Amino acid sequence: MSRRQAAKARAGGGGKKAELERKRDERAARRALGKERRNRAHAEEDGGGAAAQEFVSFGNQLQPLGLKLREVPGDGNCLFRALGDQLEGHSRNHLKYRQETVDYMIKQREDFEPFVEDDVPFERHVANLAKPGTFAGNDAIVAFARNNQMNVVIHQLNAPLWQIRGTDKSNARELHIAYRYGEHYDSVRRINDNSEAPSHLQTEMLCKNESNKREKIKPQKDKSEEELENEVEDAVQKVCNATGCSDVDLIIQILEVKNYDIDSAIFAVLQVNEVKRIYSEEEYETQAKSQKSQSSALWEENGSGTRIFGNQGLQQDGTENNKTQASPDEENQTNKKHFPKVSNKQRKEQQRLEKKKRQEERHRQKVLANRSNNADNNRSETDSDTQVTLVKTLAALNI
Repeated sequence: MSRRQAAKARAGGGGKKAELERKRDERAARRALGKERRNRAHAEEDGGGAAAQEFVSFGNQLQPLGLKLREVPGDGNCLFRALGDQLEGHSRNHLKYRQETVDYMIKQREDFEPFVEDDVPFERHVANLAKPGTFAGNDAIVAFARNNQMNVVIHQLNAPLWQIRGTDKSNARELHIAYRYGEHYDSVRRINDNSEAPSHLQTEMLCKNESNKREKIKPQKDKSEEELENEVEDAVQKVCNATGCSDVDLIIQILEVKNYDIDSAIFAVLQVNEVKRIYSEEEYETQAKSQKSQSSALWEENGSGTRIFGNQGLQQDGTENNKTQASPDEENQTNKKHFPKVSNKQRKEQQRLEKKKRQEERHRQKVLANRSNNADNNRSETDSDTQVTLVKTLAALNI
């Protein structure tokens, strides 16, 4: 066998080996997941074991947050499977994440060696951790978070969130996993998310700052009625000035819906006005077409006008149409006779007012266009795979 043939054989053998390992891993995952589901079913048949009750309680705890558990096999690789599901939408690359985590721990040995059990050398600890199926703990989570410059949020039953900070950057990506049974990790997803897409969850702390923000937006309850009325009137006046809308009841209703956010209320009123304008134009065009069709039908050959007045009415109608189709010169002469002369000063003032009105209309259309573009951008971001779902919480423990 030549060197080239030997190299091809080695390359082919490596590919086959990787494929066999992948299939073996998938079979092990299916067996572990099936075993876990069978055990839960048996526990429920026996009156509900502790594990089954914990699973139900965990689901009830996550549901108000708009979240749910996505189970991963309990085959010893559950931590890296759950983290992989958060990152990629599936857990097939858990061995890669395991090896990357071990490599990082070896490079940063001085940070992790003090937390290894006293009777286990660091070399043996990382060697065991590198083996598939070895349970990984908090040190592996910290290493994974730092290596990937992300934060890992751990949900537990009846306990505050644990946040493992892998970076001090603001708005860093978060991976949400659940720790249950005292030995198993699952992935946490949006309640309606059954896709194989990355999960984008972000915690939002409901603390004093949030309450202060709401107090600034909404009128204070402990203020007097007169002060509240003044604040509402001031908000209504601002919206009126910005939109030109005189419907006070509509503005108050929109302010209440928008939590007294004046900018949002202005945008909503402009949208309502735009819809009304479009609707009125369409209605006017429809009425005009209807009147025109009725008029023409009235004086048709077999129409009611022809039957009552004969062809004279038809001729009269034609004469009137001819009159209405007078030449522009005749119209100008008629206008000159009926309308008084306008001075240059009055004409300039009228032109100035018309110009100002056109500028205001262009500005209004520009504001509407910008608002709609922002809304479209927000909607497209929401529809994309990089959707960020806020997970509201009152407290979290940072590590």
